[in-house]
Amino acid sequence: MRYCTRCKKLYLTDKDTEKCIVCDKKTITKPNYASPVKIITANGFELERICAALDGEGLPYHYQQVRKDTGIQILNSAPPENCDLFVPLSAYEKAQDVLIGIGAIKEDEISEIDENSRNQLIAAQKKADEEELTPQKARLVRIFSAIAFLVIIAGVVFFADFLVEFIKKIFGA
Repeated sequence: MRYCTRCKKLYLTDKDTEKCIVCDKKTITKPNYASPVKIITANGFELERICAALDGEGLPYHYQQVRKDTGIQILNSAPPENCDLFVPLSAYEKAQDVLIGIGAIKEDEISEIDENSRNQLIAAQKKADEEELTPQKARLVRIFSAIAFLVIIAGVVFFADFLVEFIKKIFGA
């Protein structure tokens, strides 16, 4: 599996791709589990429908406008035109399934995934799942952070008191 860092295109075949076919960038790298991957370009209602479906599945995403907004769109509060939608590599297959399910893309539009790339996608999903905080862990992190903050504040106050007493002793006040 190869990845273009400029246009965020994912190449799912094992053949050595030296150049991106979209932007002609020469350096194609191996993505990590959090690399943003372009999944679709959409606009208007279709973009809102896709975002709602991804939200419904709890999948992370972001979109970026392909070209500048026109003044009419801003005045009419219209949705942005032609936005590229990105998902992390770890959510790529699930996002594709969601888009197929709502009819945003067709199954025959998806490129074949070779065995090595499929294993890499599975490994990326596992790594993302391992790093995801469960609600219990998140609660413990918040409690620990609050305690650490209070300890730091107390340390600063005690150090300031010590410093003031030390200066008073030096100058005999």
